[in-house]
Amino acid sequence: MARILIADGEESFVRNAAATLHLRGHEVVSCKNFEEAIRSIEASTPQLVLADLRLEGGGGFELLDRIQARGRASVVILTTSLGSIESAVEAIQRGALNYLRKPIEMSELVGVVEEGLSKVGVRAPIVETTTEADDLSLLTGIVGGSRVMDDLHRLVEKVAATDSSVLITGETGVGKELVGRAIHRLSRRSSRVFCAVNSAAFPEALLESELFGHRRGAFTGATENKKGLFEFAHEGTVFLDEVAEMPLSMQVKLLRFLQTGEVRSVGEESSRYVDVRLVAATNKILEQEVESGAFREDLYYRLAVIPIHVPALRDRPEDVRSLAEHFLLKFSDRAGKNVQGITAHAMDLLSNYAWPGNVRQLENSIERGVALCQGTEISVEDLPVRVREEFLVREGEAIQSLQVMERTHILNTLEQVNWNRKRAAALLQISTTTLWRRLKEFGIEMDGSRRVAIAPTMQR
Repeated sequence: MARILIADGEESFVRNAAATLHLRGHEVVSCKNFEEAIRSIEASTPQLVLADLRLEGGGGFELLDRIQARGRASVVILTTSLGSIESAVEAIQRGALNYLRKPIEMSELVGVVEEGLSKVGVRAPIVETTTEADDLSLLTGIVGGSRVMDDLHRLVEKVAATDSSVLITGETGVGKELVGRAIHRLSRRSSRVFCAVNSAAFPEALLESELFGHRRGAFTGATENKKGLFEFAHEGTVFLDEVAEMPLSMQVKLLRFLQTGEVRSVGEESSRYVDVRLVAATNKILEQEVESGAFREDLYYRLAVIPIHVPALRDRPEDVRSLAEHFLLKFSDRAGKNVQGITAHAMDLLSNYAWPGNVRQLENSIERGVALCQGTEISVEDLPVRVREEFLVREGEAIQSLQVMERTHILNTLEQVNWNRKRAAALLQISTTTLWRRLKEFGIEMDGSRRVAIAPTMQR
């Protein structure tokens, strides 16, 4: 058991974090401001301090400096709601174990705390009520106890012990970045920076600057020197998402970096060596991209030293319940609402839905459910229409699908506005693109002034 001090003015976070760490067998003390934190540390030195970067009367950096100046043997983890790469780097350079940006998953917090306590010789207490699957989830921060997820947890744990490049594949929304973060957190680099960047989010010139940095005057708008993410993350991990979207010219530069470990800022002649582990991710099949000439084969083999595939949610439906309950706790606490569960009818619907948007879609659905819930349980009515529409609704002795009801509503609205799609979309509170897609799905054709409604075949 360890003594942990939480210095944070956000009551919901303190309540949730304290309860989680109590369940892990730790003694937790909390305070709301800088002075209270200093008095608590003076009275009894905690093994670990979890402090917000902005505290009333001071801040996390000041608290970190005071702890180090007085020789207190405490591990410090800083948290913030308004973070940046620069403040993360500064936190690590000043001696913090880690730097977490809110909102923080409790499973992630547990992993970081236990890793920190191990550095001061405190072993995690044995909690008899947890199963092996629970321990794996707490260790990696990845929720799911199905067989395929158990295999994923174990693979992540093994991979984290190496320095090899990793390629994470899987559909959009399965949690590839979460896997990348788990690899970093369980690695020897966990006390250093984790930087994530989306390759598709930047034009080619800006992506090079983002990764490698630039010198002042290198291009229009470069008014000062800037370090790239690879240099920021020295001795840490860089997560490169949507790597298949990277232009071929940038692929050459990334390959050179992987071969040499050297970075050269835009507009600079000399190179510098950095020690960075690269974890890349894509929702595309890179072998096919290589065959089509869109992705370099040599880069593919450099990235895929260790490939990890994250399964789609539809391939592990037994994880839907645990994920839904996890998100329920997260969003009910964040919203300050007393939503304690999900009705059996709603859970049955969630468990049988195909989840084309994977875990991210389920997370968004539960967030919506918590926001709309008027009682203590999420009901079917609180879930998105797209999730509900495949369920059958009984009205007297007739059985009618919500999809048929929606089609009828759209047709009635179109008739009301003389088949003006723009006005119909406004009345339906959807975009014209969404309306066009729904018309196509329902077999409703529109050709100029001629409207032809074709009844779709409803198969269940």
